[in-house]
Amino acid sequence: MDKTIKKDLMTIYMFRNALATLLGALLAYIISFMQFYQCSLAQALQRLLIYDIYTTLYFVLTWVFDYIVFEMSKILYDIYEEKVTFVPCIILIIISVVIFFVPILDLFQYNLCFLFVLISLRMIKEMWKRTPELFTWTHKLLNKIKKRPESGLK
Repeated sequence: MDKTIKKDLMTIYMFRNALATLLGALLAYIISFMQFYQCSLAQALQRLLIYDIYTTLYFVLTWVFDYIVFEMSKILYDIYEEKVTFVPCIILIIISVVIFFVPILDLFQYNLCFLFVLISLRMIKEMWKRTPELFTWTHKLLNKIKKRPESGLK
Protein backbone atom coordinates (compact mmCIF):
# COMPACT_ATOMS: atom_id res chain seq x y z
CA MET A 1 0.00 0.00 0.00
CA ASP A 2 1.20 3.49 -0.78
CA LYS A 3 2.52 5.50 2.21
CA THR A 4 0.15 8.41 1.63
CA ILE A 5 -2.86 6.08 1.53
CA LYS A 6 -1.68 4.43 4.74
CA LYS A 7 -1.32 7.84 6.42
CA ASP A 8 -4.77 8.88 5.21
CA LEU A 9 -6.32 5.69 6.59
CA MET A 10 -4.54 6.20 9.91
CA THR A 11 -5.92 9.73 10.08
CA ILE A 12 -9.43 8.45 9.36
CA TYR A 13 -9.11 5.77 12.07
CA MET A 14 -7.87 8.31 14.61
CA PHE A 15 -10.70 10.71 13.69
CA ARG A 16 -13.23 7.90 14.05
CA ASN A 17 -11.86 7.02 17.49
CA ALA A 18 -11.86 10.68 18.54
CA LEU A 19 -15.46 11.03 17.38
CA ALA A 20 -16.53 7.88 19.25
CA THR A 21 -14.94 9.06 22.51
CA LEU A 22 -16.43 12.54 21.99
CA LEU A 23 -19.90 11.07 21.63
CA GLY A 24 -19.39 8.89 24.71
CA ALA A 25 -18.24 11.83 26.84
CA LEU A 26 -21.01 14.06 25.46
CA LEU A 27 -23.65 11.45 26.24
CA ALA A 28 -22.32 11.04 29.79
CA TYR A 29 -22.38 14.80 30.40
CA ILE A 30 -25.83 15.26 28.90
CA ILE A 31 -27.36 12.43 30.94
CA SER A 32 -25.71 13.73 34.10
CA PHE A 33 -26.83 17.32 33.48
CA MET A 34 -30.38 16.27 32.62
CA GLN A 35 -30.64 14.38 35.90
CA PHE A 36 -28.94 16.99 38.07
CA TYR A 37 -30.65 20.11 36.71
CA GLN A 38 -33.96 18.41 35.79
CA CYS A 39 -33.78 19.96 32.33
CA SER A 40 -34.32 19.04 28.71
CA LEU A 41 -31.73 17.94 26.18
CA ALA A 42 -31.39 21.42 24.68
CA GLN A 43 -30.94 23.03 28.09
CA ALA A 44 -28.31 20.42 29.03
CA LEU A 45 -26.39 21.20 25.83
CA GLN A 46 -26.60 24.92 26.61
CA ARG A 47 -25.31 24.35 30.13
CA LEU A 48 -22.46 22.26 28.76
CA LEU A 49 -21.35 24.40 25.84
CA ILE A 50 -22.54 27.99 26.42
CA TYR A 51 -23.16 28.97 30.05
CA ASP A 52 -19.80 28.34 31.68
CA ILE A 53 -16.33 28.16 30.14
CA TYR A 54 -15.06 26.01 33.00
CA THR A 55 -17.67 23.35 32.40
CA THR A 56 -16.85 23.32 28.70
CA LEU A 57 -13.12 23.08 29.40
CA TYR A 58 -13.73 20.27 31.88
CA PHE A 59 -15.77 18.47 29.22
CA VAL A 60 -12.93 18.86 26.70
CA LEU A 61 -10.42 17.64 29.28
CA THR A 62 -12.58 14.59 29.98
CA TRP A 63 -12.86 13.91 26.25
CA VAL A 64 -9.07 14.13 25.80
CA PHE A 65 -8.57 11.78 28.75
CA ASP A 66 -11.07 9.31 27.25
CA TYR A 67 -9.33 9.48 23.88
CA ILE A 68 -5.90 8.85 25.43
CA VAL A 69 -7.21 5.88 27.44
CA PHE A 70 -8.90 4.51 24.32
CA GLU A 71 -5.72 4.78 22.25
CA MET A 72 -3.64 3.22 25.05
CA SER A 73 -6.06 0.32 25.24
CA LYS A 74 -5.71 -0.16 21.48
CA ILE A 75 -1.93 -0.28 21.81
CA LEU A 76 -2.08 -2.75 24.70
CA TYR A 77 -4.54 -4.95 22.85
CA ASP A 78 -2.41 -4.88 19.69
CA ILE A 79 0.69 -5.91 21.68
CA TYR A 80 -1.04 -9.08 22.85
CA GLU A 81 -2.72 -9.88 19.54
CA GLU A 82 -1.49 -13.49 19.56
CA LYS A 83 -3.53 -14.10 22.72
CA VAL A 84 -6.88 -13.01 21.39
CA THR A 85 -9.65 -13.99 23.82
CA PHE A 86 -12.82 -12.59 25.31
CA VAL A 87 -11.19 -12.19 28.75
CA PRO A 88 -10.35 -8.45 28.45
CA CYS A 89 -13.89 -7.68 27.25
CA ILE A 90 -15.44 -9.65 30.09
CA ILE A 91 -13.17 -7.90 32.62
CA LEU A 92 -14.13 -4.46 31.25
CA ILE A 93 -17.83 -5.29 31.35
CA ILE A 94 -17.52 -6.53 34.95
CA ILE A 95 -15.67 -3.33 35.88
CA SER A 96 -18.44 -1.30 34.20
CA VAL A 97 -21.07 -3.04 36.31
CA VAL A 98 -19.02 -2.63 39.50
CA ILE A 99 -18.59 1.10 38.83
CA PHE A 100 -22.33 1.60 39.33
CA PHE A 101 -22.04 0.36 42.90
CA VAL A 102 -19.06 2.57 43.80
CA PRO A 103 -20.15 5.85 45.42
CA ILE A 104 -18.65 8.32 42.92
CA LEU A 105 -20.19 11.14 40.94
CA ASP A 106 -22.67 9.83 38.39
CA LEU A 107 -20.92 11.75 35.60
CA PHE A 108 -17.81 9.62 36.10
CA GLN A 109 -19.88 6.46 36.32
CA TYR A 110 -21.53 7.14 32.98
CA ASN A 111 -18.31 8.29 31.36
CA LEU A 112 -16.28 5.26 32.44
CA CYS A 113 -19.05 2.85 31.51
CA PHE A 114 -19.39 4.34 28.03
CA LEU A 115 -15.60 4.32 27.63
CA PHE A 116 -15.31 0.68 28.69
CA VAL A 117 -18.14 -0.30 26.34
CA LEU A 118 -16.37 1.47 23.46
CA ILE A 119 -13.11 -0.30 24.29
CA SER A 120 -14.93 -3.65 24.49
CA LEU A 121 -16.64 -3.08 21.15
CA ARG A 122 -13.30 -2.23 19.56
CA MET A 123 -11.77 -5.41 21.00
CA ILE A 124 -14.63 -7.53 19.71
CA LYS A 125 -14.27 -5.93 16.26
CA GLU A 126 -10.57 -6.77 16.24
CA MET A 127 -11.28 -10.34 17.34
CA TRP A 128 -13.84 -10.66 14.55
CA LYS A 129 -11.29 -9.39 12.04
CA ARG A 130 -8.25 -11.38 13.25
CA THR A 131 -9.75 -14.66 14.42
CA PRO A 132 -13.16 -15.32 12.90
CA GLU A 133 -13.07 -18.90 14.19
CA LEU A 134 -13.92 -17.53 17.65
CA PHE A 135 -17.29 -16.49 16.25
CA THR A 136 -18.37 -19.75 14.62
CA TRP A 137 -21.15 -19.99 17.21
CA THR A 138 -22.69 -16.78 15.84
CA HIS A 139 -22.72 -18.17 12.30
CA LYS A 140 -24.42 -21.35 13.53
CA LEU A 141 -26.97 -19.31 15.44
CA LEU A 142 -27.69 -17.08 12.44
CA ASN A 143 -28.03 -20.09 10.14
CA LYS A 144 -30.62 -21.62 12.50
CA ILE A 145 -32.60 -18.38 12.56
CA LYS A 146 -32.44 -17.75 8.80
CA LYS A 147 -33.88 -21.02 7.51
CA ARG A 148 -35.01 -20.43 3.94
CA PRO A 149 -37.17 -22.83 1.98
CA GLU A 150 -35.20 -25.00 -0.42
CA SER A 151 -37.72 -24.93 -3.28
CA GLY A 152 -38.45 -21.23 -3.37
CA LEU A 153 -41.75 -19.70 -2.28
CA LYS A 154 -44.31 -21.95 -0.61
